Amino acid sequence: MKHFTLILTFLTITLITGCQKSPSGLRAPQGKVIGTVNQDRITVPEVNYAAEQLRVEVTAANLPKILDRMVAVNLLAQEAIRRGFLKDEKVISGLAWNERLYLASELTSRIAETAEPTSGEILEYFQKHRDDFGLGLKMMLMVIADSVIAEQTRSELLAGADFAKLARERSLDTSYITVPGYPTRGVGMSFGWGLADEEAVFNLKPGEISPVIPTLVGYQIVKVLEKRVLTDNPALNQATQYYIGEALKEQRRRQVMDSLLTSLKEKAKVVLSPEEYTR
Repeated sequence: MKHFTLILTFLTITLITGCQKSPSGLRAPQGKVIGTVNQDRITVPEVNYAAEQLRVEVTAANLPKILDRMVAVNLLAQEAIRRGFLKDEKVISGLAWNERLYLASELTSRIAETAEPTSGEILEYFQKHRDDFGLGLKMMLMVIADSVIAEQTRSELLAGADFAKLARERSLDTSYITVPGYPTRGVGMSFGWGLADEEAVFNLKPGEISPVIPTLVGYQIVKVLEKRVLTDNPALNQATQYYIGEALKEQRRRQVMDSLLTSLKEKAKVVLSPEEYTR
């Protein structure tokens, strides 16, 4: 299975890299050519990108393995073209969508690189929230698929509904109805919370319900059961520095992306006809 995952990864790379057409009809990668597969080129930038996706450095030892996989992907892609896949509506749509996804992801990554906080900013944040880093929370959590249902559920909870009962009925993940132990600051990274979301949760008093927290896995609601001081003198250790740095970086990335999307939407001409989908 792992082998096929790598094949699919390289296939995506091969199909969306570059801007000119190769003899086979695929996009031709740019840069210094270090090999060919039939008439399709393998270039240095393409190898570097492939290694980056595998999270390895290109070395004399692993370069032959990377090239061997790239050859396999190119051969499979060429065979797919020979069988007429580039005339298939589903394939064409998939390639077009993956190209847009890649470009959007690359833009997001480059924006994130510019949002890297300084050590001084990390220290400043820690000092401002030092007391929070000494706390542990006993809490309950539910994940709702729909934002409207999540807001409705929160209203019911605020009116006195039983958290565990609603969580068992509506949560996508019931394994965290009661979160184990006393999680500390940084737990939000594992739950997909933004920095402001985690701050809001740690500002809750026992018995209080959080606002609905939108995440990639659904809309989360938290109830704090107990607040416990785990240490009176929390330290800015390596783990805490890493968490604050990543959290600040993600917060800034979101702010820039939200601002950029708002600006782009204001300038764009968007026409949607959802009724045409079923006609």
